[in-house]
Amino acid sequence: MSQIDPIEFIEQFDTLMISSISSSQRPHSSYAPFVSEDKQFYICISKMAKHTNNLLKTESASIMFIEDESESTNSFARKRVTFDVDVLNIPREEAKFSEIMELFNEKFGEKASMYEQMADFHLFEFTPVSGRAVFGFGAAFNYKDGAFKGLMS
Repeated sequence: MSQIDPIEFIEQFDTLMISSISSSQRPHSSYAPFVSEDKQFYICISKMAKHTNNLLKTESASIMFIEDESESTNSFARKRVTFDVDVLNIPREEAKFSEIMELFNEKFGEKASMYEQMADFHLFEFTPVSGRAVFGFGAAFNYKDGAFKGLMS
């Protein structure tokens, strides 16, 4: 089996899967468009999304990038990368808010600029703390200290 680079795998996606926990300890899963920069991921979501309140309160989540079912040769071993992340809400008045929203505009075009103008949208920064990339049976990388560590077989 040829070795897959976890970063290259992630770069093919426009959206990521999010799992968050409510203040009453109820899980919630969904997805959101994202951009990345400097080993961090960013999403911009409405206050109306369940994740928004969860992320604001718990400041942690899990995210996943997973191979499309139609491209997988084995449903039991879909290629995927998961991260446990620390979450930070980026206030609109910070320069970083505009910088990251420009990345959304570059990646997604005019659709993204519309969300930037809507006051109920929050920009969240996800910083990976740990993670794993799985590319088949016996082919996994651990993510720690800002990098994927050698292939485990």
